[in-house]
Amino acid sequence: MLTLVIGNKNYSSWSMRPWLILHALNIPFQEVMLKFHSAEWDARIAHYSPSKLVPVLWDGEIGGGDSICVWESTAIYEYLADRFCDKQVWPAEAKARAFARAMAAEMHAGFRPLRTAMPMNIRARFPGLGMNADVAKNIARIEALWREARERFGQPSGSGPFLFGAFSAADAMFAPVVMRFMTYSPTLASDTESYCTAVRTHQSVVAWQTDALAETEFVAEDEPYVGTLTQK
Repeated sequence: MLTLVIGNKNYSSWSMRPWLILHALNIPFQEVMLKFHSAEWDARIAHYSPSKLVPVLWDGEIGGGDSICVWESTAIYEYLADRFCDKQVWPAEAKARAFARAMAAEMHAGFRPLRTAMPMNIRARFPGLGMNADVAKNIARIEALWREARERFGQPSGSGPFLFGAFSAADAMFAPVVMRFMTYSPTLASDTESYCTAVRTHQSVVAWQTDALAETEFVAEDEPYVGTLTQK
């Protein structure tokens, strides 16, 4: 049995990424949530995670000698792609798959200005905040990536409105960016807005958002604009 260890759904963008692909592809798993800055986190994170970070995927008994432990979102994607070859975690066609993996790797390693100035906070609405020149460059690059993926691989496939047609790990990787755009409302191109709508309304993203909106915990480092505008 697979177990995915995650943090708060309102804030944990990295937890969201593997959770979405597991849920979207109907791969059975159980969820263990450790809330940030909680006594439970302090007591249990070292047991679950060798890096003491989330997400972490366990295949088999947690801590068992014969079990497999995978940490880091992109590594989890690759493990799932190997473990469930029939599920199409990545696009099937080689060129599309290479592009998708490169996009995911760029997201994993980059876009720090956006991630810093616009932390994921699904409950909040801070339109116009977090924007600066470096964030604008990040957004322009993301829009260009999304546009190229959809024009080259998504729309011609006719299999769905996502980056490569059907929902894949690439869409899961960028879903937290869609959540950020929902919270901070930067000006976006019409095709970007269309893609964001498709992601926001995907059943797995809706399920994650529903849980996030039910949370009440406050994580200060992810709330740099609290008190600036009224949250909705």
